[in-house]
Amino acid sequence: MKKATPRLSTVFFILHSAFCVLPSLANDITVDKRTLQLDDTLTITLTLEDAFASLDSVRLPLRNLTVDGPPSVSSQFQWINGQSSRRKVFQYTAHANGPGQAVVGPVTLHGGGGQVETLAPITIEVLPDAAAGSNDPAKILRELLATGRDPIFLVATADRTTVFAGEEVVVTWTLYNGTSVQQYSIGEIPRLEDFWTEELDVRGEQPQQIMLDGVVVQRVPIRRVALFPLRAGAATVPAMGVNASILKRVRSGDPFGLFEGMEVDVHRRSAPLAIRAESIPPGPPVSAVGDVTLRCKAPAQRNGGPVIVDVALSGRANLRAALPPAFVTPPDAMLQVVEKNLTVDRTHDDATMTRRWQMLLFPARDGKFTVPPLGAVILTPAGVRSDLRCEAATLMVRAAAPLAPPPRLATVRRRVTAAAFAAWAAAAAAVLLLIALAVARAQRSRRVGAAVRRLLRPSVPETREAVDQYLASRGIDPGALIREASDRGDAYRSLRSLLDALERERVEAGAHEIARRIRDLVTA
Repeated sequence: MKKATPRLSTVFFILHSAFCVLPSLANDITVDKRTLQLDDTLTITLTLEDAFASLDSVRLPLRNLTVDGPPSVSSQFQWINGQSSRRKVFQYTAHANGPGQAVVGPVTLHGGGGQVETLAPITIEVLPDAAAGSNDPAKILRELLATGRDPIFLVATADRTTVFAGEEVVVTWTLYNGTSVQQYSIGEIPRLEDFWTEELDVRGEQPQQIMLDGVVVQRVPIRRVALFPLRAGAATVPAMGVNASILKRVRSGDPFGLFEGMEVDVHRRSAPLAIRAESIPPGPPVSAVGDVTLRCKAPAQRNGGPVIVDVALSGRANLRAALPPAFVTPPDAMLQVVEKNLTVDRTHDDATMTRRWQMLLFPARDGKFTVPPLGAVILTPAGVRSDLRCEAATLMVRAAAPLAPPPRLATVRRRVTAAAFAAWAAAAAAVLLLIALAVARAQRSRRVGAAVRRLLRPSVPETREAVDQYLASRGIDPGALIREASDRGDAYRSLRSLLDALERERVEAGAHEIARRIRDLVTA
């Protein structure tokens, strides 16, 4: 029998030793960097093995970090020499909330068979950014280039920073780009609980090439909102964040390097904006604050009914809580004010509201009747009270009462003919159709009521999460819906504004009001 040569024995020994020192499979959590720029992204990788790989979700404790969306998940299964092994990898993308220390973990895992394992926390140092508190494009660009970062950033601007409470402020977030951006999306939507908001449509805005501090960059507005301060005092428009995927060239000196590169995810955040809302100056109460006009139609009486006067306030102001115009002198008639619809015209630059009322005057006697002047007091942006006025009008009228019954009509008996029978049959078919529609409407109302009861939770955060899950289950992105210019977008923004205000304890509202706004969203 031949003995193994020394060289072959050495190979067997090395292979045996290599297999002996192979590490055993273990759960692990890692990050791609330990030092993080304030506007950079962090990749967190959580690896689960065997009994822990059956977990569908893991609670990831974070401090001074915010996760951008759900994680990407990959699973592996291996069968070697009769032994199986499983592995599941969760990969999160996060960004820092502020400079200082950030922590990922500790993560406690509960696997099958009652196994419990705790992964140690990881500390990340978030570096301060000199341009983080600035909305000056040139200053931000210089800071990014000086620190070797990609020239892409977000700037927030307001058309005015000092207004009166209730006056309109238009805030625009503009993305500046001096690199190769593959795609971008809004990652952080600021909570504007100190304002009434009207989302403006910027989808038609075209990118512009400009020269900024000697560098050619592209700028495009990605969001514009008309804000109305709800109260006097200092208010802050929080920062908005954007996630972008940029292409970084591998070989800058190579002419073929234009076609090679790798995608890198970055996170950029605008600086907050400070808005100062001044109190309404002393004097008579005002209906609204802003550039507003008053329009009145000529009064008219039809068929002996009330004298009708259609009035409307329109302009750049928050007219949702505006008081109706009042008669300068009391009219010689009974008065009823009917609330009509309110419309919002959202252009690219601002939001214009129009609120309508109908004045019903019931004259006490026949003859000549004078409709007194109508007036409304408006506070202009210059801080001056303006008395809007519709002039008086005189017309001949007949006396009218609010609840006067209509005159009784005489009835004539007619012989039933074939045409009449066909008309009765058509009427019966119409009634049956109406009954079917009523049944369908009742069933839909029950379904909507059940959905509202299911989404209304004991606390505000639970209600917000339930509503977002309800939208996601129907293929609707809440982040896109909050910018959508539609009745559905209005309903969602109205509900989110109320929930955010309730969470901050800035308003008082019961479950009935929350349920009403949820119903508006479900039925939109």
